Amino acid sequence: MTYLDIESLQVDYRQKNKKHNVLFDVNLQLPQGEIGVIIGPSGCGKSTLLNVLANLNQDYQGRVNINGQLPIEHKGTALILQDYGLLPWKNVWNNIKLGLDIRKVSKEDSKMRNQAILNKMRIADLKKRYPAQLSGGQKQRVAIARSLVLEPELLLMDEPFSSLDALNREEMQDILLHLWQETNLTILLITHNIEEAVFLGQKIFVMSACPGTIIKTFDNDIAGDYSSRGKVEFLEMCNTLRSYLRKEN
Repeated sequence: MTYLDIESLQVDYRQKNKKHNVLFDVNLQLPQGEIGVIIGPSGCGKSTLLNVLANLNQDYQGRVNINGQLPIEHKGTALILQDYGLLPWKNVWNNIKLGLDIRKVSKEDSKMRNQAILNKMRIADLKKRYPAQLSGGQKQRVAIARSLVLEPELLLMDEPFSSLDALNREEMQDILLHLWQETNLTILLITHNIEEAVFLGQKIFVMSACPGTIIKTFDNDIAGDYSSRGKVEFLEMCNTLRSYLRKEN
């Protein structure tokens, strides 16, 4: 069974008594343990698609299954938003353990899991700082840590590295790839960055302009190859994606 299975998904919204179609006939399949990347023009419904999967939007038509369950039934999904979603009045330690508190994880287990993920993300020395005292890259690490401490099966990421400079962006891509190799997470990530899509995406889903649909799915054999950046195959895939996106803009 395909882990992530979307068939004929349609999402509409109403504004001033008019119905607007955001997503139309979206079909997407992603096997368990793979990284999928969605790329497409602004406003094409990419974030709306993630909201459906994260059970933040239940008003849709079509079939959406995560490991054979509806989004409302699946408890192993974590979502990382573009603005990190950190609470400014909580320090790093308390931001990360927020989900554990909500799930009423025992104090001892929570402390152990929190410290382990802080060490894994190399932010243990930041645990007493508040979000305002962190750089963009540090905030991103905290946001990822807060999701991973819940030990999810499916990680959804909405343009997670868009605010970072080029070097920090590549470092976070490498960190994400390393975490995926360790955990065998299924990851679905939105990006506007073509090079990022090619580096991370084992499957790359190209969306049309609004109303958004999947116009092309690429199987990308060079995803996850740390030495691939700059190679001919990498540049060729980037150019192919760029040609599809130009048609939609």
